[in-house]
Amino acid sequence: MVSHPHRFGRVLGRTELAIVAALAVVALGMAWMSPSIVRVAGAVGVAAMAAAVALDRDATALRGRVVAAFGLTALTVADAGLARVDELGDVALDSLWRPLAAVVAYPVLSRAMIIMVGRYRLVRASDVIVEAALVGSAAAIALQVVVNRMSETSGWEPAGAAIASLVVGLDVALAVVIARPLTSAAARRGPVIVVAVSVAGLLIGHLVAAIQIANGVTPGVAAMAPIALSLLAIGLGTLYDAAVDHPTVIPVEPPLFSASHAGIVVVAVIAAPAVLAAQVVWDVSVSGAVAVGAGVIGTVLAVHVVSLLHERASSEHQATHDVLTGLPNRLLFTDRLERALAHAVRNDVPVGVLYIDLDRFKDVNDTFGHEAGDQLLRETARRLAECARHEDTVARLAGDEFAVLLPHLRSADDVSLVAGRILDALREPIDLGRFAVHNLASVGAAVFPHDGSEPGDLLSAADAAMYRAKERGGAVVEMFSATLHEQAATRLELETALHRAIAQDELVLYYQPIVEASDGRTSGAESLVRWIHPEKGMIPPNDFIPVAEQSDLIIELGNWVIRAACEQLAELARLGFGDRFVTINVSPRHFREDLVTSITRALRDTGADPARLVVELTENAAVEDVELVAERLRELRQLGIKAAIDDFGTGYCGLQYLGELPVSTLKLDRSFVQAMTPSAAAIVAATIAMAKTLGMTLVAEGVETEDQRKFLVSQGCDRMQGYHLGRPMPAADFVERLQAEDREDADARMRQAMADVVPALPSLVD
Repeated sequence: MVSHPHRFGRVLGRTELAIVAALAVVALGMAWMSPSIVRVAGAVGVAAMAAAVALDRDATALRGRVVAAFGLTALTVADAGLARVDELGDVALDSLWRPLAAVVAYPVLSRAMIIMVGRYRLVRASDVIVEAALVGSAAAIALQVVVNRMSETSGWEPAGAAIASLVVGLDVALAVVIARPLTSAAARRGPVIVVAVSVAGLLIGHLVAAIQIANGVTPGVAAMAPIALSLLAIGLGTLYDAAVDHPTVIPVEPPLFSASHAGIVVVAVIAAPAVLAAQVVWDVSVSGAVAVGAGVIGTVLAVHVVSLLHERASSEHQATHDVLTGLPNRLLFTDRLERALAHAVRNDVPVGVLYIDLDRFKDVNDTFGHEAGDQLLRETARRLAECARHEDTVARLAGDEFAVLLPHLRSADDVSLVAGRILDALREPIDLGRFAVHNLASVGAAVFPHDGSEPGDLLSAADAAMYRAKERGGAVVEMFSATLHEQAATRLELETALHRAIAQDELVLYYQPIVEASDGRTSGAESLVRWIHPEKGMIPPNDFIPVAEQSDLIIELGNWVIRAACEQLAELARLGFGDRFVTINVSPRHFREDLVTSITRALRDTGADPARLVVELTENAAVEDVELVAERLRELRQLGIKAAIDDFGTGYCGLQYLGELPVSTLKLDRSFVQAMTPSAAAIVAATIAMAKTLGMTLVAEGVETEDQRKFLVSQGCDRMQGYHLGRPMPAADFVERLQAEDREDADARMRQAMADVVPALPSLVD
């Protein structure tokens, strides 16, 4: 059964409906007790708004309608501010409350209109309110000057005339608000145009009333009729808006600077001072209403300027500080470092930079959740700030990386002292609610001018020292040195060259055969990337893979390997070796990026068979983020791609993880095969038995002797890989090996056939 969408509005807007219904009762009661065409029309308008709330289901629209109902009810009760004039030509005291009550309605109506405007045009409410207040005040001042000329008054005018001019100014302010979205065609076709016409009617009626009051006449039908029609139109327009489903409109993005907006504000701002100046120059008594208007404009401007200053300060703070910890971010840290170095050059003093990385942050995040990780970062920031002097800067650069700027040092030795104090502070357990963790960190330190003279150089030096501290096991301080500088320069040079190598096709895949233990036939190969440098020749993977791992190049390199392996798979199938498989090694970072997309695209472009592709990941990578890895492997399995755990037995992959990860192959680490001690042999035998029990294929790596091969065969190993069985080789050599095996198989079958035929020859002769 299909339910009408407006039924949901009755549930969602029950409270709003009760409020607006009560307002309608108040308006109808006032129209009954003290009838006028304005009050009757307003009461009908409020009742129409109650019906609109009953129909509508949009939370934002409901809020706007309730606010509008309050304003419309106030105007209805106040008879739209139309006061009665006494025999003295001024507003009668018993009706002075009407314009005063009407004034209260305008801030509420402006808020409702801003909500409506927001459906069609993105606006800053403060800007709209300020512009409306300034233009409305200027209009009221101009009208009052005209009224003064008509009534030939000066100084402090009659209160009725001044308040009537004020109401007109408020109508102008509403017109400024509702005119904002009218540049949009969608707004001109919707309820905004109805409200805009209604505001124009209010303005006309109140303008006529102000002129009549200035002439000592009680506002009549000429003023009341347009106002009554306007109040009725607002209510009925709201009801129409709720009853009709309008197409969704994307709000228009306003320009960063509007010349028209600026011009309107400038004219409105100078209106009151210009009038006051003119009155002084012409030797005319200064109008009290104009003076009050000038004060209002000044007050609005003062409040707006203070608001802008506060917003600017808040924006600058957000742009230069970390939201989570409140510490300066990299931008502000770099700026302060530049100033500190400039001061150090003038005064010949050292400057220290510490680069701090938390050693166990990821473990905390994965084990206790991101909330605990955020708490750890905040507590780390607090402790770092406590270790710093007033002139020092502690910043959060990214993730779990922090930096400390130490200016105005007496000697370079002070850097290591501060770093040691920081390590001691971070070693203290941190309470995370139910748990307490020991927060260890690796700290790299660099000193100006010994380790660099530019901000980027010092940060890079401290960063390199921090990585060296991590390589030493973490929880230590490492000072930057010439050796580290050389290593960093070499790593940067290698990274640049590797980027070029990927682009210029200097990389090549080698293939190490994987053979069946039962018959020694090659069933597949592991693809291994090699870099053939045009000047240095073959660069070992141990030299450039770690460099790629420390940068985004590992993703680019991984994508190249995936495509090259898929191309080789397709080539093998074309040559008649479509039953062979190829494995590719995947970085842990690639699992967090677009691995599945990269493999899918490579398979589609090359036409390779996904069933012959095997993705290898190390044991430690598999348990680094089990849920993420398992999800990616399941996605690959849906494509027909198998997965293998490499270096099995050296990491932390417990049996429970094997049950969670959709892998088909275990690759036993070479260390167990090559040791061949009784304990190692027992582990190998147990691992082979476990793999068979789990229904997995076991591949033994690092087979380098015949004895190792025989032992593995005796234990029931499925497949083997190692130098004894075949070294990594170019694709052409691997294909030649497969072709040679096929020829040997053909020769063996021929010999077997001949052997079967020869014993039967005597019987055939007989």
